[in-house]
Amino acid sequence: MGTQTIYWLPTTTPNVVVYEILFSDTGIEGPYAHREYVLSDVAGPNWNPTKNCHFFVDDEVPYRYYRLRVLDRYGNIAEDDAPLPFKAGNNPVKAPTMHFVALGADYQEPARFKYVSPAGTPIEGAIVRVYRKVDYLTGKLDKVIGTSRTDAYGKWAPVFVEPGNTYTLVFHKPESWGPDTAEVVV
Repeated sequence: MGTQTIYWLPTTTPNVVVYEILFSDTGIEGPYAHREYVLSDVAGPNWNPTKNCHFFVDDEVPYRYYRLRVLDRYGNIAEDDAPLPFKAGNNPVKAPTMHFVALGADYQEPARFKYVSPAGTPIEGAIVRVYRKVDYLTGKLDKVIGTSRTDAYGKWAPVFVEPGNTYTLVFHKPESWGPDTAEVVV
């Protein structure tokens, strides 16, 4: 059976580890299913240095339609934002872009969401939970977007969130501090 090759440009999104190739044998409308994962490595076996793009050789069924997903090291997934699915032999398509924002202690200004006591002493070892405001206000505490833990300076590693939402940050150090909340529009 013949093979066909698809091409795509590397993503400009940081922390991307893998591209997921989706395919449809039933036409442009899909449905689309998983075909293969390709590492996001410009020195890897699926990199074409002549075309400066990634590629995948499909040897299963000719005349498929394809789409891409991008997965980052935090488990976030971005669907392809190409205007239409593409076929083999294509000019390289633009890779999907992650539309996430790092929400952490230093979001928009240094130490803005640092967790400190009323006297200003950093609180180490507190758990930080990030919720969409609507989920938090309606008691849907199982819908936590992400968690982090404060360091010796009261700072915490970012949680990746979608822009265009209001988020509630919940800080809590069991049997010591909190829960305390802060609200932020991203």
